Amino acid sequence: MGLLGSLFGCSRKLDPEEAVIIQLRKAGSDLSKSHSIDFYLYFADESAAQQAAERMRQTGYQAEVKRAAKGENWLCLATKQVVPELTTIQGITRDLDALAKSLHGEYDGWEAKVEK
Repeated sequence: MGLLGSLFGCSRKLDPEEAVIIQLRKAGSDLSKSHSIDFYLYFADESAAQQAAERMRQTGYQAEVKRAAKGENWLCLATKQVVPELTTIQGITRDLDALAKSLHGEYDGWEAKVEK
């Protein structure tokens, strides 16, 4: 951001991962602690969701597959204990997005409960 942007109050667009981390901080979460983080991947068929879950289990995630709440899709819900540090979460997001795309699915972000 240049000087003009600073003078006129323009700001860069927040990274989606950064926005969630900021919300956790505002809610009083201790960001130095490990959080149980849920990651959401959606697939058109159960087989692809099961393949994603199996790959994730091999890298330390807990993963379950179930029918998505809306529509005909299948959800691979993966959970892992992670300290919600921006570069760590961005790396996980890149990996999970690539995994979902490789199985013709979609990575739909993450969420975590507040840790005091």
